[in-house]
Amino acid sequence: MDDALSLLVATHRGVAGIRDLGGLGLGSEAVRDLVARGRLVRLRRGTFVDGALWRTAPPWDRHHLRARAVARERAGAAMALSHHSALAVQGVGVHGVDERVHLVRTVPGRSRADRTVVVHQQVPSPFLADREGTRCVVPAMACLQVASRFGVEAGLVSADAALHTGVIDRAALDVAAAALGPVTGRGRALRMVELASARSESAGESRCRWVFVLVGLPDPEQQAEIRDAAGAFVARVDFLFRDAGVVVEFDGMLKYGDAAALRAEKVREDRLCELGYEVVRLTWADLASGATVAGKLHAAFARAAARPGTHARALTGPAS
Repeated sequence: MDDALSLLVATHRGVAGIRDLGGLGLGSEAVRDLVARGRLVRLRRGTFVDGALWRTAPPWDRHHLRARAVARERAGAAMALSHHSALAVQGVGVHGVDERVHLVRTVPGRSRADRTVVVHQQVPSPFLADREGTRCVVPAMACLQVASRFGVEAGLVSADAALHTGVIDRAALDVAAAALGPVTGRGRALRMVELASARSESAGESRCRWVFVLVGLPDPEQQAEIRDAAGAFVARVDFLFRDAGVVVEFDGMLKYGDAAALRAEKVREDRLCELGYEVVRLTWADLASGATVAGKLHAAFARAAARPGTHARALTGPAS
């Protein structure tokens, strides 16, 4: 029986519904025993994940498993994964969302929610698609759903990621926005569409951009190349406030895998400083406080403006 169970969960990529288990001849007592032994993890009534897979999955991957497990348990129902649940299944990064699985009806019906699942009203059928056997809201519409429910920043992280990786394009976002309708949070979703950028290369960069907006900074250039007076390439930076002579780098600390990488980054930063740029590094902790980011940036603008012979123009307050 264990071989049959292993084949079942492998077939469904680590998840199973109660009907799947019943098809193996497993009754309620046998299922309880599998859960007690850790062979299966019960996520909610009738919804299971392979125990070993769940225990080794990092936190950011667990929603993918949770969403597919719920979709499997509801196979055949007139529902599709939506919001960040649809994005997780389709390989788009998420941030600032809840742990509940979100679905939409594919036929008219009322919204409802419990501790682990939220069911939303129907969306137009052109915005539904099958992804590896799972019915999902397409990524462009799912990004708008995330922004409308969880805020501009959450939607921006996903939309930027989807644009950068080519999962969606600007046209897809615009079409989804036009079809969004008068939902709660529509303004947040439309603001996200205005700000979305394919140039953001990480969730940290997307979040930086949103904080820049919140504290009233002008739009920086993204992934800007800096060259010396002879035209030789010096660096490609996350953000450049060119008029101010200030470079901003988001520092998630993941790129410094060894001492050589750290030394190379120090040489790069020294070279930028030699060219007259102030370099500001923002971390995950900084992004929790707009005041911290604003303080760091305005201090850098002031230092750049005070440099003898600097080409930079000081930015001493929010852009008008």
